[in-house]
Amino acid sequence: MSQILFSRKKAFGAIMNIGLLLPVKKKKWKPVSLEIRYVEILEDINLVVCYISCLGSDAIYRKGTRRRLKAKLDAMFREGNVWPVFEHSWIKGFYQSKDYRFDEILREVAVGRTDEIISKIKGLGILANKEILVTGQSAHLEYAIEKLITKVKTMNILIPEGASEPREAEKAFAETGIPVHITTDFDILKRVRLWLRFPDDHESFDVLPERFDGTIVDLGAMKIIDTKLRKIFSINIEFSDRIKRRIGQQILNSLEKGALEGFMVAVCANAWDISVSEASVLLDMRLSFQS
Repeated sequence: MSQILFSRKKAFGAIMNIGLLLPVKKKKWKPVSLEIRYVEILEDINLVVCYISCLGSDAIYRKGTRRRLKAKLDAMFREGNVWPVFEHSWIKGFYQSKDYRFDEILREVAVGRTDEIISKIKGLGILANKEILVTGQSAHLEYAIEKLITKVKTMNILIPEGASEPREAEKAFAETGIPVHITTDFDILKRVRLWLRFPDDHESFDVLPERFDGTIVDLGAMKIIDTKLRKIFSINIEFSDRIKRRIGQQILNSLEKGALEGFMVAVCANAWDISVSEASVLLDMRLSFQS
């Protein structure tokens, strides 16, 4: 972990203060108020948690109250160099004009860490001895060839009729000697036991899982499906246990699952000009499976 911190700090340097607005219960005899807590996520990243006492009261919806509260927040964030700010869904509208969902960000993280996901699946055996099936859009197919070709025995790519073959296939075989079989024949499902399904593959493939006997890594649905044992596991992107303890389970439980993780990844990827999957690694985020 120390190496990760060093490489991130050396590359990016600047301290980031990221805001989080959370509602808490308001006491009847007190006005809407602010309470601030600083959480050090990593050495150069702080989460500035702003508790707004407003639950159980409609005061937060009054224009005058919101105006005064916004002025206090603006001054505090300006003085503390805090930006951007993530708002709990119950008190949104101070800084975010629309709803944000981070499912797509987390999917992108999972795609970028595909090999790590596969390595964590129990019972798959040695990947180097296996044939795998890959489906997805052209960019994802080329990514899979580049990322996984040296880690498998054979890679099979299923494409719909009339689709162009990925350009990386011939190059990969020439460089590695590992074959990439490209087919439109659904019978390929009978030969393989691991199917890597990238987001937005062809709609005609939607009927195939019920005909497949093995493990499907479905990155579009963020699930691992064992059709043989009839088990389904969700793929989660989470803070490390150490960072969870710093933030506190109460805060994490008050937010939509994955929302803060997705926000932090997106902010840091943008600030550091790297991919979200790279940012997730530097933020020490882990992959986990949940049944």
